[in-house]
Amino acid sequence: MRVGLIGYGMAGEVFHAPAIAVIPELKLTKVVERHGTKCQARYPGVETVNSAEELLIDPSIDLVVVTTPNTSHFELVQKALLANKHVVVEKPFTQTSQ
Repeated sequence: MRVGLIGYGMAGEVFHAPAIAVIPELKLTKVVERHGTKCQARYPGVETVNSAEELLIDPSIDLVVVTTPNTSHFELVQKALLANKHVVVEKPFTQTSQ
């Protein structure tokens, strides 16, 4: 399963990317980094893009992992689901129950 990671801050770098990298059935393929290409130092074969939209239009991405600040979770997850991707999102999913 080809994985796209949205966000390579502390959670993406320390928790999610390393977990994805050690699971044989998963392949970290693309990472959204708004500032730089830090993930390529650790994962040289991974493509970096500047926006979630660039990742979501890639038909080869099966699973999207969202590791951005809480305020963007709902919007990004909704876009990923509408793009027919499987999704993993950090908690919380939304800021309010509404």
